[in-house]
Amino acid sequence: MKTILVLITLMGFSMMQAQEQKEISSEISDVVVYLKGAQVTRTANVSVGSGKSILLFKGLTPRLNANSLQVAAGNGITILSVNHSIDYLKSQKSDALAQKLVNRRDELQDSIALNKNSRQIYIKEREMLVSNQSIGGQQTGVNVEQLIKATDFFRQRLTEIEEKLFENNRTTLEMQRRLDKINRQLNELNARDDQPTSTIKVTISTNRNVNAPVELTYTVRDARWQPFYDIRVENTDAPVTLVYKAKVFQSTDENWDNVNLTLSTGNPTISNYKPELQPWFLYPGPVRRPEVMASMNIVEDDVELDEELIIEDKEEKARSVRIRGVSSLGKQNVTTIQQQTTTAFKIQIPYTIPSDNQGYDVAVSDHQVKADFQYATVPKRSPHVYLIAHIANWNELNLLTGQANIYFDQTYQGKTVLNPYSSEDTLNLSVGRDPGIIVERELQKDFSSKSFFGNNAKETKAWKITVRNSKNTKASVIVEDQYPISTNSDIKVELEKSDGAQVNPQTGMLNWDLNLAPGETKELRFIYTVRYPKEMDLIIE
Repeated sequence: MKTILVLITLMGFSMMQAQEQKEISSEISDVVVYLKGAQVTRTANVSVGSGKSILLFKGLTPRLNANSLQVAAGNGITILSVNHSIDYLKSQKSDALAQKLVNRRDELQDSIALNKNSRQIYIKEREMLVSNQSIGGQQTGVNVEQLIKATDFFRQRLTEIEEKLFENNRTTLEMQRRLDKINRQLNELNARDDQPTSTIKVTISTNRNVNAPVELTYTVRDARWQPFYDIRVENTDAPVTLVYKAKVFQSTDENWDNVNLTLSTGNPTISNYKPELQPWFLYPGPVRRPEVMASMNIVEDDVELDEELIIEDKEEKARSVRIRGVSSLGKQNVTTIQQQTTTAFKIQIPYTIPSDNQGYDVAVSDHQVKADFQYATVPKRSPHVYLIAHIANWNELNLLTGQANIYFDQTYQGKTVLNPYSSEDTLNLSVGRDPGIIVERELQKDFSSKSFFGNNAKETKAWKITVRNSKNTKASVIVEDQYPISTNSDIKVELEKSDGAQVNPQTGMLNWDLNLAPGETKELRFIYTVRYPKEMDLIIE
């Protein structure tokens, strides 16, 4: 009887231990992608009984930063501890692509084996024909008709066998090439599959049976996003359409399937510590850099930290101002959250980003921006006229440095780099060439000359610039040119004629600001003279 009681007690204890540990299935619901790194949120619903329980989140990425782990639970659940460990025994599951490749690999291996068997059969048949090609006996000959039939048979059959062997060899080589490619791809996938996984053990306590959500948050390094833009200009009377996009990359060993995506301009992988200056003492002898006191732990601003640091400023979060933007789909699909030091774009449409380190486009917002347009040309360097958009108040757009595709009148004009970190009040964008305005620069030989007097030479150059507006609308055009500047006292330069240009004598720059009516043509002339010792070889054009 005593033995039975002990067994019952042990069984009850074992059942209690089994109930204490519970493997939880979770899904990635939200991801905040930084300029470098990402914060991943997993959600799960748990049902636990009264008392202490251990929740095991298994099969997570081994790349997560353990210092960033945060766990939140619903009402009635008290979190006692959170622990992270690496599981080397349980590798990550193969994805559907890997399984397809395995199936295709097995099919190819079977086909190659069948081809090799067929090849051996043909080879054996060829050997048999060659070894038995004699007809008749030593005492008995064959007539001509029999000889012709036998010869035709051998020739025809051997030809068929050689063709079969050639086709068999070509097919086998092609299948082997495909098999090699599949094996290389599988090796890459298996290298990821063989990676260990993370296990998060969360110890909780409840005073009653609870069915509540649990949220697990951690950061990973192997993710990033970069901005790029489409700049569209329909005509000079319409505002500029600035399409803000993002390209998201991630190789965290976890696919993000239909997650709520947020793009943040923050970067949690860099130091947020302000550098401190120490007294700088001068010593005789070799030059010495200022030393940092040993007791101080200083990290430069541009040095990446070994561990990611996530700081949630509740006061700053409370002060956040939410501004609605317009997505490139034409709907209110993005919420812009402007914080003290960062900007976050919360995308309202779920996105899927596989863990393959490929760039996936994410629509952020559209901006209809008022712009002042002006044409500009440098005929000395290019015979084209460029349309420049001047955008004021661009600081309100929360832009980052990135490449931009330019479209003018629905025609792709090329790429440019949008740099919002400029100290200028106005953002200047070159949106392409306009063939409707024609410019020509030519040397006027009748007014140009070269002469010598004594040991000196004198050269005069006269240039004419013709600008014609062939459009049916007026156009404002800035024309830029230059005359040479001397840095040698023996060389004298004189600008004799500038035709009303704004002249910068320090740089030699000439600027004309023209307003052309439809069909109007204007001519600009400037003349300069250079005097120099004739033994000098100068290029003054």
